[in-house]
Amino acid sequence: MATNTAINTLIFDFDGVVIDTETPDFETWRDVFQAHGANLDLAWWSQFIGSSAANVDITQELEKLAGRRVDREQIRETRRRRYLEIVAASPILPGVMDYISQAKQIGLKLGLASSSNRAWVEGHLTSRGLICHFDSISVSEDVSQVKPDPELYLLTASRLGTRPENALAIEDSANGVTAAKRAGMFCVAVPNSVTKDLSFDHADLRLNSLADMTLASLIATVSG
Repeated sequence: MATNTAINTLIFDFDGVVIDTETPDFETWRDVFQAHGANLDLAWWSQFIGSSAANVDITQELEKLAGRRVDREQIRETRRRRYLEIVAASPILPGVMDYISQAKQIGLKLGLASSSNRAWVEGHLTSRGLICHFDSISVSEDVSQVKPDPELYLLTASRLGTRPENALAIEDSANGVTAAKRAGMFCVAVPNSVTKDLSFDHADLRLNSLADMTLASLIATVSG
């Protein structure tokens, strides 16, 4: 952990940090697996959290474990419909609005860096009235590599006109923390129920919730 560094920028991850989209994603797939007599292993699933699942064929894993072919299209459609219903009803996570407000009060630049696509991120931010608060939003379409590659964080810092060492990132996944640290940023891990058992030894600090510590106290803690 570095010391005596002035934090002038706060960068949020989206999934699992602003809204807990991670838990219903895992749980709806887990329900599908159970309905087919299979078990979706959280350890297997966790390796993809915070990165991109675009190249992961979850139904192939289901077929392997179930030992038979399944109706992939029907399963994906039904599962995703249920997932979207849950996410749409999910609240903004505790402490997020307080951090946004506190960041504005003390003059921090506010960014967001997500491995998800623009329609997903900006759609949810808009529906919850949050998009206006962010000075820059970087998503999967903006980079060649998503997390754990640092490109998203480096791009966000560049767009905000800040040096990486002056930025504080908020993450919920090991892949996300890796990306922020590779970019040279301070990073605080705030795990959710599906990431809480992952190793966050590479984070500068771990909190159970953003509501546990004010932004000013957090900045003082990580920057020494």
